[in-house]
Amino acid sequence: MKYKIDKSDLFINSKLHPEGSEVDLTKDQTKGIEDFLIPINESSHPELVEGQKKLKTKSSEASAKEGKGNKK
Repeated sequence: MKYKIDKSDLFINSKLHPEGSEVDLTKDQTKGIEDFLIPINESSHPELVEGQKKLKTKSSEASAKEGKGNKK
């Protein structure tokens, strides 16, 4: 399955893949790096894409909360 690399550069199969690049990986190859991958083929795995959207929303909300109440 094809994935887009997000948040970092990844070293996979002895090759450096920069953030934003696309890579074709097996399910076994994605273990441990799921947080840095966005599935490209949304129609075949909508649950993975939805999970990524939820993670991004939660992290955005946490960042917004950190900025509030810190004014002096």
